[in-house]
Amino acid sequence: MKKGFLWGSSISGGQCEGGFSSRGATVVDKIPQGKTTRFKYLNDPGIYMSGPEGFYPSRDGVEFHARYKEDIELYAEMGLKALRFSVLWSRIFKDEKMVPDEEGLAFYDEVINELIRNDIEPIITTIHFDMPFWVAEKYNGFSNDEVIELYKKYVQTIVDRYHDRVKYWISFCEINVMNHALYMVGGAVPKENEDREEVLHRCAYNMLLANAWLVRICHDIDPALKVGCEVAGTPCYPLTSSPIDYELMIKNERSNNRYTDVMAKGKYPYYFLKEMDDYGVDVKEEDLKFLSENTLDFIAVSYYKSSLASHTGEQSNPCLEKTAFGWTIDPQGFRIMLNNMYERYEKPILVVENGLGTYDEVVDGQIHDTYRIDYLQQHIDQMKLAMQDGVDVIGYLSWSAMDLVSTSEGMMSKRYGFIYVDRNDDGSGTMKRIRKDSFYWYQKLICEEQEA
Repeated sequence: MKKGFLWGSSISGGQCEGGFSSRGATVVDKIPQGKTTRFKYLNDPGIYMSGPEGFYPSRDGVEFHARYKEDIELYAEMGLKALRFSVLWSRIFKDEKMVPDEEGLAFYDEVINELIRNDIEPIITTIHFDMPFWVAEKYNGFSNDEVIELYKKYVQTIVDRYHDRVKYWISFCEINVMNHALYMVGGAVPKENEDREEVLHRCAYNMLLANAWLVRICHDIDPALKVGCEVAGTPCYPLTSSPIDYELMIKNERSNNRYTDVMAKGKYPYYFLKEMDDYGVDVKEEDLKFLSENTLDFIAVSYYKSSLASHTGEQSNPCLEKTAFGWTIDPQGFRIMLNNMYERYEKPILVVENGLGTYDEVVDGQIHDTYRIDYLQQHIDQMKLAMQDGVDVIGYLSWSAMDLVSTSEGMMSKRYGFIYVDRNDDGSGTMKRIRKDSFYWYQKLICEEQEA
């Protein structure tokens, strides 16, 4: 492992921060809990845009806003060398007046300073599924090109404020998840009789320009700043040797890679240009020039599972086991994905999410999560093999540092963290933090890797 490798973990504001009374709402604050329904509404919120009664777990998260010092002390005890978190745009600019809130800015000053005091590198994501609700409501998110200017003002404000202490910046979380969750990622909802793919492509066009603006703003302020965008790395296998399955696999990969192609290579692949034309998006020459001049410094990737291409509609890979929530467990797919990503872009890769979401049980005040340790160890082993293959991986940040509200279900019982948080699916609980066995395992791993 090369010197300076970033061993760490990740959290996000919309899933852990809470502090709802001191900020504006985000898009996920409007979506209630639901094991089988939440992700559907993260694509199309329907009635929840108007906020009917229900349990909205993201509004309280796990109270990181109130408990950040306690939590960061635990991160330091675990030995984290980096923490990736998101700044909430809705805490900095609470409404459409776009007047910066000094209390919100000062909160992130404190978080950053606390991390640095504990020798933890702060890594900021500007939007992690937590776009301000007022942007979605008034502008229909990134489907409106006016939002580019709003985003520019937002990131100019936070980069100006924090650039002296934050080297790594990430524009969006899992931008390609927009394919399945348009509202959550793009902040947009197709109007009646409006084509979803047309709205998605407008969002994509504007988000890619917004990402380039983050690159430009960061590099103008300090050329040493590094900018990435997170993509969900999900290798796709054909179920059979049928040419139809292979063609479906290619379509899947193109759909997942098209955004990163533009941001990393600085140009649209031919098939993406064709899509833009098909959906009536005007691709301007000056925009193409701007994209080519402001490409990513690194690729941020998440990895949880692989997928399947099958013309029969079969979605279950017979070669792989699954988690309690039905996600494939595929450590070797991690190595495959990292190699494919590096071959395609030849840019450094920062792993910003990798983890096991499952149920934990507290026994006599302890959590013996050997299943999580096994899962993470297998994936780290495969990452090391990818690095031996020649892939330039600059860091590994697990998901997540502590338990938080899961994105897909809004459940606390789908737990990812090294630190157990005593909060239940109905919102009850003491919020007490408890170190899991995996906490001590990761502590030992980081120590050994640092000394190697």
